[in-house]
Amino acid sequence: MAYDPEKYRGKREKVLGIKKRGLGFGTIAMVVSLVILMGLSIATVPQAVSYMTTRHLEDAIFKLESASAWPASLIAEINTLDGVKSTDNGRHPPRLVVTYDRRRIKIAHITAVFDRQGLTVTLLNQVNHRQHQNTLNQEEKDLETP
Repeated sequence: MAYDPEKYRGKREKVLGIKKRGLGFGTIAMVVSLVILMGLSIATVPQAVSYMTTRHLEDAIFKLESASAWPASLIAEINTLDGVKSTDNGRHPPRLVVTYDRRRIKIAHITAVFDRQGLTVTLLNQVNHRQHQNTLNQEEKDLETP
């Protein structure tokens, strides 16, 4: 019968005073890989979620030809259209930025509201919502730096 080293391993370790200390290699490798995956997910998941929620949004920038302010009833009517997410005319009073979902509504529906109100409006720009937000953020950074 051949000698089996595993059979007497416990006795041999007890006699020699060998104590099992620390974590095994598999456990350490798993912990390190989980830390790396968590770090990567913390960096990438919020950006992916942000992209998925705004990928179908576009901004249309309209300019009112008369120098007066936008009528509140018009802004309320535009906000009630299906697919319009928001309207903003904060920075430039004769301009109106309409954020809408391009899958649900077209520019023609929004301009039809202006025509019904009898306003002369010019479409200045139609741009992706994320691109517009990046442009606004860059302009703010440029204004802050001396």
